[in-house]
Amino acid sequence: MEPLVSIITPAFNASKYLVPFFESVLDQEYSNYELIFINDGSTDDTEEIALQYKKIFEEKGHRFVYLVKENGGQAAALNTGFPYMKGKYFIWPDSDDTLCSDNLSVKVDFMEKNPSIDLGIAWAIHVDESGNDLGVLKRIPAENDNLFRDLLVSNNVQFCPGIYIIRTSTFKKCYPELHIDESRAGQNYQLLLPMAYKYRYGYINRVLYTYILHSASHSNFKLHDEQAQMERFERQEHLLLRLVEHICGQDDKVEMIALVRRHFQGIYLRIANEHIDRRKAAASMYSLCRMHQVNCKDIIYAFATFAGIKLK
Repeated sequence: MEPLVSIITPAFNASKYLVPFFESVLDQEYSNYELIFINDGSTDDTEEIALQYKKIFEEKGHRFVYLVKENGGQAAALNTGFPYMKGKYFIWPDSDDTLCSDNLSVKVDFMEKNPSIDLGIAWAIHVDESGNDLGVLKRIPAENDNLFRDLLVSNNVQFCPGIYIIRTSTFKKCYPELHIDESRAGQNYQLLLPMAYKYRYGYINRVLYTYILHSASHSNFKLHDEQAQMERFERQEHLLLRLVEHICGQDDKVEMIALVRRHFQGIYLRIANEHIDRRKAAASMYSLCRMHQVNCKDIIYAFATFAGIKLK
């Protein structure tokens, strides 16, 4: 019998995207799945559309769990849904993207044929709202592949969640209370980092997901506002430092903490240059000097900022 797959998806004011998302789930070649849908305090027609589709899924024999909570971000919404998962595997696609029709069938086949792998990683096609092709999003493994390290510094990794599949039993070993940090900084880090550090992962070299660039999505909100940029990355840094403390062993914890801190000071320096913020540029250079982690690019960005020159 086909193993059950849990699809867990939060949504906040996603009504205009839900029909294509739900239809892409209904269009799956794979039949044994359940959908756990969390309405994260939406004020639009999300509930009405979700309940309409709940009937359709149930008529087709699929379990559809509909949950409602006050708005608290995707991590908090996932925490609401995790206890309802019954699948051997789970995926957590965004409600404003779509699954390719073979998303579940190919992923499950890969995981079943590779029982020692706990995290499967596929590809996504990137399109805009008009359907124009923006390229393929995929990780190209290095010779000495280290997904954990690359996740910490956002190097050669993709954060569109619909490309991943996780073995539920392994996830429960990482989070026995089925609860991740409810920071709004990045639920994907929390799901992927412990898997990449402690367990085996493998690559599914197929496009299985459509990642849609929405101009109104919260990831693009205030994209060029300096304070919003800084606060967003500061939240990410604090989250990653907490995760490193929790996940890493004593042998590499100090190295990983230093790696994260150096990475984010470089980001802050580049944000300072974008806004010609000399005070923040000086603060970042001071931090990098104290860590003995200054490189030529940092010096160029700092001097350009002090001279009032924006670099691309």
